Amino acid sequence: MTTSAPTVTEADLTARVVQPTDFVADTEAFVDVRIERSKGKASYSFVGPGVSQNADQHISIAEPHGFNVGAATMPHGVYNNAHLHYTPEVFVCTRGNWRIDIGRGREQAVQLAANDIFSAPTWVFRGFENTGPDDGFLFVVLGGDDTGGIIWEPAVLREAAATGMYLGRDNSLVDARNGDVPAGVLEPLSDRQLASIDSYSQSELSEHLVQPGQLRWSQAALLSSVLGPEHSIELAPVIGHGLTQDRRSRSPICTPHGFALEWLWVAPGASTGLHRHGDSQVVLLIEGDWEVALNEPAHEVSTQPVVGSLASIPASAWRDLRNVGTTPARAVIVTGSDSPSRVEWPAETLERAAEAGFGLDAAGYVAPLELLGTGK
Repeated sequence: MTTSAPTVTEADLTARVVQPTDFVADTEAFVDVRIERSKGKASYSFVGPGVSQNADQHISIAEPHGFNVGAATMPHGVYNNAHLHYTPEVFVCTRGNWRIDIGRGREQAVQLAANDIFSAPTWVFRGFENTGPDDGFLFVVLGGDDTGGIIWEPAVLREAAATGMYLGRDNSLVDARNGDVPAGVLEPLSDRQLASIDSYSQSELSEHLVQPGQLRWSQAALLSSVLGPEHSIELAPVIGHGLTQDRRSRSPICTPHGFALEWLWVAPGASTGLHRHGDSQVVLLIEGDWEVALNEPAHEVSTQPVVGSLASIPASAWRDLRNVGTTPARAVIVTGSDSPSRVEWPAETLERAAEAGFGLDAAGYVAPLELLGTGK
């Protein structure tokens, strides 16, 4: 990696961490919020604007990452109506039970429980309902900085109009509760216009769902893993290549998303070790007691966000993700590239790994040092 590492200040680190107490719910994000079955739903824009149609939305971190991160909450039984995305939409369920409906007529459905991850295909209608407790929570990762917005199922726009909510031609919300139909609003699309959208079978959709029992954890996912218990970590890929330096790792979902997504497990008192790479990254802190440390040791800044927080880490910055608790910690890492991230280690880590008999091959994977360079 030839790019110099940025030095992150305390203030910048604070701005890059979004804790649950910082979450700002948007209850007017979409045109359907006044439809009876959808009252009470809330959306969150943590990284980027997502697909919100509310010009007054709160965005926690506006810096482009190559992807967007948001969330959805709603009471039991409340429904988010059918809409279509142009770029990938990935649901990370952290609490509760949810049903994701696929198709204009809800032809298929996928059930989600805690720790399930579902990548909704592009160009299909999807809606979702909280089928569990009121405190259910979904993180949502969207592909691209510009998602292109969404298309609503025509019946949803007609129902929304009956509540006085419309969309302008720029997809912004138009409130007309006074009963006057505003000029220049978006008309529902016709069946002819929607005839070419995609469809999926139930078995095809099952390939987009990754549950905990399907994860393939690697204990040799990072070079630091060879250094001993202080770096007892595991990675389990979900989408794309991600950070893994285990050449045998395979992701259940390989289609390009514009980002990679993987689970990280860290033993009590252990850490990933100081490393960096050239891609944007967001870490969703799902379970355990975490410390996020940035910069080289002489200039280290760190924070210990509570569980449920997320942290954005700048491209090329040195970082160390530490479990400072007494139980295992888990996180979901979102990395802004379809290609494998080339992880760089400090000279001290490379030297210690070499003493243990390991190094990195030309592709960036962990390999026995005695075999490296013998092919020349």
